[in-house]
Order: sequence, then C-alpha cells, then structure tokens
Amino acid sequence: MLLTRTIDDAVARRNLALLEEGLRLVRLGETAGLTVRLLGGVAVLAHCPSIRDLGGIREIADLDVVVGARQGRALARMLKGAGYEPEVRFNALHGHRRMLFHGPLGQLDVLVGTFEMCHTIELHPRLPLDSPTVTVSDLLVTKLQVVQLNEKDARDALSLLSDHELDRSEGDAVNLDYLDRLVAGDWGLWRTLTGTLTRLGQVTDDRALGAKLGGIAESLERVPKTMRFRLRARVGERMPWYVLPDEVEG
Repeated sequence: MLLTRTIDDAVARRNLALLEEGLRLVRLGETAGLTVRLLGGVAVLAHCPSIRDLGGIREIADLDVVVGARQGRALARMLKGAGYEPEVRFNALHGHRRMLFHGPLGQLDVLVGTFEMCHTIELHPRLPLDSPTVTVSDLLVTKLQVVQLNEKDARDALSLLSDHELDRSEGDAVNLDYLDRLVAGDWGLWRTLTGTLTRLGQVTDDRALGAKLGGIAESLERVPKTMRFRLRARVGERMPWYVLPDEVEG
C-alpha cells in the first residue's frame, strides 16, 4: 500500500511552501490575463485534501505549471518580475513548448499548451475547466501515461483516485467519458493507460481503489474504437507506441 506518509516534517513544510508559491503564480497569471494552471506533485497536493493535511506523502522536487498556447512569452516576462531567472539556452531551443526557470524555491518547469512525455496530451482547450490546477482527469492522465511507472507517479495516481470518484462529466471527479475519448483513436495511449492501471492494481490492496482502477480499465476497453485505433492495434507492440522523456527533451 503506497498511500502512507514517508516524509519528515521539514519536507512536508517545503511541499506546502511549493503549493503556496504555485498558487501565487496562478494569481499573478490571472492578473496578467494569462491562463496558468498547476501540474505535477503540487497539483496533486492541491487536489487531494487527505494528503494535503499531511503535507504530502512524498517529496515534491519542484514546481510544474502549464500556460495557454501562445502565452509563453508573456508568462516569461511575468516570471521575471516575480523573481524567476530563465534557463536561457534551453528556453531559446524549446520555448515554444517548454521552458525552465529558477525561483525562490527552486526549479519551475513550464509547459506551453501541451503535455509531452511518453504521450502527448493537448491541455490548452481544457485549461479553463478548472483552477488553480488542470482538471483531476487531466492530472490523472499525466500519471497514467508514464510507461516506466515509478513510485512517485504511482503514489500520485492512487492519491487522486483515493480522493475522487468516477463520473461521466466534468467536475471534481475522474471523467470517464473524457478518458474514453482520448483512447478511442489512439491505440498507443490505450495500451499505456491500461498497462499502468494493471500495475497500480498490483501495488495496492485497497478494495475501493482496486474497484476504481477496474472501472477505468473497463470503460477504456468498452469504448468504441476508431478505424485508426484498429489499424494500429494490428501492429501492436512490434513497433514502439511511446517515447521516453529524455527523447522528448532531445
């Protein structure tokens, strides 16, 4: 079972300080007319009262946010006034989709409109649906799309499922219809998400969590698939269906 606190009080205080700093950036973005939303461990902390009351159940290394498409340059200007220094070379090469900054509490990772790791998830049109984070459904997908699942992402995914119910609409719940739409035409994403759900079921003995994992997997299995999905499914695992994070950065 992974949903237990494994951090000391100093780490818990830093986690909560990172959350406060993230909330500050979201508020500054609103003032500047920018759509800034929290991602990563800080967003999980914001979404999950059960672990927020503990200061988290794992150490959060840095801040992750996403900003609306074509808002990257404006955000960079805002961050300069908020005490952040850019990684100049990295941002010059990748700034259209990702930027790095260093601020009062360490590194800030900024995604511009799109989440790109093992799979690509378009977040820009969904940013207005929730605040100060992306929706719980989008946040869960960023964890489930990890092919080489580690303990950090497993803890985050299970925390989200522990504090949220399954539903078929937007709101403070995991939207099964949205997840279904993501995989209906994308065999690769379906393969990764269902594989991760299986692995998560193997690391928790909580029946309620197991039922939610099974409910998501069943929904992804039953949703009607497109011709594109079926054609890619014929190829299966003979061809890679994901990329690794270092390949994205490269």
